Amino acid sequence: MQRLAAEKIKALGYALILTDGSPSCAVRPIADAFVDLDTFDIPGNIERADELRTRYDIGAVFTAGADCHETVAALARHLGLHGIDPAIAHLCRYKNRTRERLRDSGIPQPALLEAGTHAQAIAAAEEIGFPIALKATDNSGSRGFSRIDGRQDLTLAAFERARENGTTGIVIVEELLLPQSQTIAEQSVETVWYDGQMRWLNWVDRLFRKDFDSVAHPWSDRDDPYREISWAIELGHLNPAEHDAQVRHDVEALVRRAGEAIGMGNQKGGHILKADIMLTTKGPMILELTPRLSGGWDSALSTPERGADFIGGALRLALGEKLDEEIWRDHFAYRNPARVIAVLAQVRQEAQDCIGREFAWGAGPDRAAALQAAHSAYRAGRFLA
Repeated sequence: MQRLAAEKIKALGYALILTDGSPSCAVRPIADAFVDLDTFDIPGNIERADELRTRYDIGAVFTAGADCHETVAALARHLGLHGIDPAIAHLCRYKNRTRERLRDSGIPQPALLEAGTHAQAIAAAEEIGFPIALKATDNSGSRGFSRIDGRQDLTLAAFERARENGTTGIVIVEELLLPQSQTIAEQSVETVWYDGQMRWLNWVDRLFRKDFDSVAHPWSDRDDPYREISWAIELGHLNPAEHDAQVRHDVEALVRRAGEAIGMGNQKGGHILKADIMLTTKGPMILELTPRLSGGWDSALSTPERGADFIGGALRLALGEKLDEEIWRDHFAYRNPARVIAVLAQVRQEAQDCIGREFAWGAGPDRAAALQAAHSAYRAGRFLA
């Protein structure tokens, strides 16, 4: 999912210095320099950047669709380059800290407690009241997530899985948010902020197993590829999201309030903020905030297929350029706004998180046609490489 960004960096005439914890990283062959290092290792990446800038005039630090945004912010600050305040990136990295800041700002949040032991997690869950969600403090892709409906489900194994998938030694015990029925309840929203002012870019409907009860799809119950998949595993998305004007208004207002609460209103220059939200029985709720573009083949596929180039625009902002009408027109405005893109994931039936998925996609003039095209690609095994 980083390939498009890497190719655009090269097309702009820049050398590409790539950091990845795997020496077999898929984008490594086009990099001018490769740093075999964990993307979350902030001191290590700073040390290597200091070595590399003796050979390169480093102009920007960037990621798209990966959760190393705190490393990006810290590197940019260290190198004297344009970037978001590392304190904002740090706050967004840890879900419990984000919840705390939003709650302090008067934004409705689910009840949340922290636990360092299995016994503490049980006590926290009983205080909040079942059902609850058990989460890692700082991870993505549903790593470490469990839905806990009762005391019998809060096993030591579930607790350890949540703790091991975070880096803090604690887990989040959180009131389970209940999605609105008869609608796709979860969305990813992308916004761009310039000199403290938010502009809406796009939102996509995130697909989970329950959503196919309310969306017309081309498969029957007998050949449903998702019938045994955990309800918490994301199965793709539809770009754009489709909801009435009042929902859009409420979501936009919520994201703006949340962005201001974490300090986006004080940032100079251009920055991206993504918000994952849920339409709950209590109204729209923030699930997480991240100062980067979306993953899941959103910014890297479905948005370009609708004629926008968010990655190219974000790269220019990372280079410190002004968000003027030319950049907006060339990168953030849709040339084919009526086109619908569907992305479907192939997931192991026993999967507990979103890691290891393969993706097929399709396009059409409406959701039904896009889903039909994506399903045809899925059945034929035409997955994105």
